[in-house]
Amino acid sequence: MMSRFRTKLNSLELKELYLNGRRYTWSNERQHATLEKIDHVFVSNEWDEAFPSCFLSALGTAIWDHCPLMLDMNMEIHIRKRFKFESFWVKAEGFMETVQAAWTSEPVASNVYLTLHNKLKATAVSLQKWSDRWIGNVELQIRIALEVIHRLDVAMDSRPLSAAEVELRKCLKRKVLGLCSLERTIARQRSRMLQLPEGDGNTRLFHQQASHRQRKNTIRVVRHNGNLFTGQEEVADAVDDYFGQAFGFCAARTHALNHTAKPRGSSAAAT
Repeated sequence: MMSRFRTKLNSLELKELYLNGRRYTWSNERQHATLEKIDHVFVSNEWDEAFPSCFLSALGTAIWDHCPLMLDMNMEIHIRKRFKFESFWVKAEGFMETVQAAWTSEPVASNVYLTLHNKLKATAVSLQKWSDRWIGNVELQIRIALEVIHRLDVAMDSRPLSAAEVELRKCLKRKVLGLCSLERTIARQRSRMLQLPEGDGNTRLFHQQASHRQRKNTIRVVRHNGNLFTGQEEVADAVDDYFGQAFGFCAARTHALNHTAKPRGSSAAAT
């Protein structure tokens, strides 16, 4: 039955939205309850692309035996920007020079661990600035290149293009091919579908998988100390408080190790 149902969905080109926070949506309300998931939401690929930040969750059953489903069409998820290493950076021009300059820019600190931390932090900042400056928004670059190519195509219908315009058109076509390949590589990495070769999937597929991962990994409600917390700020505060109690707090040190002191009985000069 389930295989026939999925075959029907594939023929209609529909897919099921991930339900956050619940595994079942119906109960027979008995002491040893039978639980089933019989409530679903199906969307087309076009709808999913139009609403990439939608979020499906279940409400309480109240007086019914079903869980009402609530679909938030545009849930705003504010995620603090973090450094993410892109695998395609190593193939880009200027990557090694940026890493070497950032790594050597930090002086040696009081201990090797702090030195490593400072060097890694400086390298991350430099790579992010380098990427924003030389790579930037790939999708925007593709749109600009396509628009210029379109205008040159329109002009070519009424007049011969100049030598500079012909060379620009050829250059933009090469750039579009490279940027499209780069966009697909970025989308593949963020979708985590690394077992699927790039040649077997397209950018649209990888973007849809990345949107699915974001919806699936979002936490909207947590229970802490018997209370329910909703909303991004309340959830973040509850998580911080929980792990603060679990791991405790760092007490001030009363003693320290002297790494520069020589052991007793050592000679002043090596023999």
